[in-house]
Amino acid sequence: MAYTPPTLSDFRERHPAFAAVDDTIVEYWLNDALRFVDESWMERDYAQAIMAAAAHGMALAGYLSGPASLAVDGVTSFKSGSFSSSIDASVAQAASGGGWSATKYGREFQQLQRRNFAGPRLIRGTC
Repeated sequence: MAYTPPTLSDFRERHPAFAAVDDTIVEYWLNDALRFVDESWMERDYAQAIMAAAAHGMALAGYLSGPASLAVDGVTSFKSGSFSSSIDASVAQAASGGGWSATKYGREFQQLQRRNFAGPRLIRGTC
């Protein structure tokens, strides 16, 4: 079976937070994500990993706005009238690093990556 890269409509369906982002920008980031995902991945994770990597890149580049851009992870308090929120220091530190852990999309990518390339496994037996 051939690996099938995700289409623009696949991406839009999976990540509705990017609905306002121009098609050419989404296509650019989907193509850019191919630097991180190739056919050495399990076929079932291939398209999902590409979309997660693309969404991560767009989020870091500032293509999310409004409520979608707010960091929900690590919120320790929230107030609505005259908006106020507090974010856990460890979450803020991870997000400021800019790596895969900086966005929920990057963390999704890391989870898929671990599933595909977890490293050696040791199985003990008896002699």
